[in-house]
This record gives sequence, C-alpha cells and structure tokens, in this order.
Amino acid sequence: MNRHKKPNAPKEPMSKLIKFVIVNSTIGIMIGWLLAAALIYFNIANLGNLMSNTDHKVAAIAILALSFGTTFGFGYLATAVLLLPYDKDDFDRV
Repeated sequence: MNRHKKPNAPKEPMSKLIKFVIVNSTIGIMIGWLLAAALIYFNIANLGNLMSNTDHKVAAIAILALSFGTTFGFGYLATAVLLLPYDKDDFDRV
C-alpha cells in the first residue's frame, strides 16, 4: 500500500519543457523517417536496390531508421531550442 499518494490527488500536468522536447523530437524523427523512406523508394544512390537485395532487410532498415531518426530528431530539437524567444513574456506564449 502506498501511503504517500492521496487517493483523490489531481494529476499534475506535464511540464512545459518535457512537452516541448517530446513534440519537437517526434517531429524531427518523423522527418528523418520520411527522408529515409524517400531515399529507398526513389532508389537514390542505389539504396533501394541494396535494401531489396540484402539478406538482412530488417537489420538494414532498422539501422537506417535509427540513424536518420536520431540525427533529424536531435537536429530539429536543437533548432527549436536555439529559436526560443529570450523575453519572458514571449516565452510564456510558446
């Protein structure tokens, strides 16, 4: 039995910073995955043929998705952080 929690305690809203990081990272990851899918679909640099002829399709797609998702997710988040407003009044509207 957990003695520290109140039975009818209201849920705490998600921190503004946590929500900011999750939303912007997710957008960047989706952009990275779309770009990786476009590289495979349009066979840029013969990547589509390499993916379709490999014996390890799952591993190749996982490595590509992980690398593009991580790179673009972090890049989008870093850009969003750098473009945050300096003024407190402007920051509260974000």
